Amino acid sequence: MNERYRAISTDPETLPVIDRVVADSRTVALHHSAGLSTPQQLQMTLFALSCLIDQKDHYKKEAKRLIHSRYEILYRHMGVVIPEIEGLVGYYTILDLEQLADDLYGSTFSHWFVERHGSQDFLFRLANETSIVLLPAKGFEVHHPAVRVSLANLSLASYAAIGRFTRQEFLSND
Repeated sequence: MNERYRAISTDPETLPVIDRVVADSRTVALHHSAGLSTPQQLQMTLFALSCLIDQKDHYKKEAKRLIHSRYEILYRHMGVVIPEIEGLVGYYTILDLEQLADDLYGSTFSHWFVERHGSQDFLFRLANETSIVLLPAKGFEVHHPAVRVSLANLSLASYAAIGRFTRQEFLSND
């Protein structure tokens, strides 16, 4: 430790941990390789400590419960059967607008809707009417009208609003 931190302190043994983290992150940058910033390193350390302390995984279980409740609220407010997806991580869900239109109103309506509306129309109207911004699902190898909903960062009321808007969007175009 004395050798490693002698360039930044005359007494490396008394150097606070956060100063060591900062020094190590700078060393990475000096060697021209990508590294994590000090806040990212600190956050990873706190996550690791949290996992070591929470040996019964209370936090992880509660986080998973919250994600699944958001997923259920979203689909329940759309008025469709909640899809059971094996191995669902739950960070994102893809709303396949073509499939949802078919599930709610049949294939004739679904074809009509897809021909006249794309996911961008849906996204702009959702943002305009609810102030909720979602992203297209195109980056997730989806080639038909679909949007991506993060299940990690909105309020429960927002997921309900997205669900209601989706159903309303189809009704207003029926």
